[in-house]
Amino acid sequence: MLVFADFLLNYADPKFVDAVDVTKAISVPTHYIGKDGNERIIDLVFKCPLKDGNGSLMAVIIFEHQSDSLKKIPQKLLKYISAIWEAEMKEGKPLSAPYFIVLRTEKRPHRGAYPKMSDLLPKGRDGMPLGHVPEIRYDVVDLPGWDFDKLIGGTVLRLALGMLHKMTGGNLDEFPEVLKLLSEITDEEQQIELTKELMDFVNKVFAAHNRKIDEATWNKALHPIFKGKERAMIKTIFEEREEIGEVKAGRNMVLTFLRSKFGKVPKKIEEAIRQKNDPIVLESLAAQAGRCKTLDEFAEGL
Repeated sequence: MLVFADFLLNYADPKFVDAVDVTKAISVPTHYIGKDGNERIIDLVFKCPLKDGNGSLMAVIIFEHQSDSLKKIPQKLLKYISAIWEAEMKEGKPLSAPYFIVLRTEKRPHRGAYPKMSDLLPKGRDGMPLGHVPEIRYDVVDLPGWDFDKLIGGTVLRLALGMLHKMTGGNLDEFPEVLKLLSEITDEEQQIELTKELMDFVNKVFAAHNRKIDEATWNKALHPIFKGKERAMIKTIFEEREEIGEVKAGRNMVLTFLRSKFGKVPKKIEEAIRQKNDPIVLESLAAQAGRCKTLDEFAEGL
């Protein structure tokens, strides 16, 4: 929410920013945007109440980093707002005012007029589009991720935007340059906490794309900021991750043994297994699963 508020204040149309109470903005569940999540999984939706109390604004940030063309954006936005309004009408809520920002991470800024829905329609003899079509207005923000001096906003926002650029199209060798912004945070405790959250986020995103940042890369990136203190911090984070992975593997091993022997495992037993967090206990349960003759016998050991 801090990143969103900072982004809105620095990049959005001042007319919209002035009308909403950013401090009361909430992130909106993605069920507002239709049933199929493939198309909008990386986009962000926020509901911002109007200062005058007469409704709210639905701010949608569209990430466009797969193509330098905005041709498909108008149709996509029309689907967005239709889904949002349909959900609000079903819930008996007043309709929100739409505000769309397209965030581009391409190497070159967009030039010329923004595409419109009417561009996709057949044209008459006069060259004008046939039929009547609603046009959805939107703003475009070109993220100047290739030039960090041009980034505006607070430290956390610039970190997020710089990270977005590097993870979507930038060179991983330039990764340490993004993290230099951490040195702007003077509160050491806050600096360390933010770094840990940042590392966890980046590791998850890279893992989702079958990529990985190892300890050596993190050490190289964080050393100029923490001057040696980063080693203990990085080691702790990686050890915690390994421990979590070990527990998860242990639970899966127990459940695999039970399913292979008895077929379907009752929900109560599965829930009891998933509540176990000690790797040694899970190892013992796996052995028990191999020995027991019935599920009831295994359940008694829980």
